[in-house]
Amino acid sequence: MTEETALARLESLCARSERCHFELATKLRNWQVPGSVAERILQSLRENRFYDDERFARAFVREKYLFQRWGRNKIVSQLYAKRIDRATIDEALSEIEVRRYAANAFKLVAAKLKSLPEEMPQIEKRTRLLRYGVSRGYETSLIIKIIESRRLWNC
Repeated sequence: MTEETALARLESLCARSERCHFELATKLRNWQVPGSVAERILQSLRENRFYDDERFARAFVREKYLFQRWGRNKIVSQLYAKRIDRATIDEALSEIEVRRYAANAFKLVAAKLKSLPEEMPQIEKRTRLLRYGVSRGYETSLIIKIIESRRLWNC
């Protein structure tokens, strides 16, 4: 693949959705673009603002938190996997509203509770709810507070 073709394909990809440096570098490696050429392409993309890791992190947090209702832990681990630095992650996570975050967790746990059979023992329900909340990336302490709240069991 030529440098011009790779650049055009990545520009098109970045124009459709937010991308980070790691994703673009991975694409270039998969296309077997030599290292020096890949660096020039990535530099050109960065200078022309086709990608920005901070902008990517904010968009990623917004999407996963608002639409997929992921918790902070899952979001952080996915951003680490994309090689986003901790300061950028912390800044992006600061956009999460605390009340809405807790409300999302409550809604997820309440929906899961309704899907569990009535005859299931209480301790097993609590265990499943805890596992479910943690698997969605919410903090264990928050899920425990939700499980212990009377409001959940009165829904």
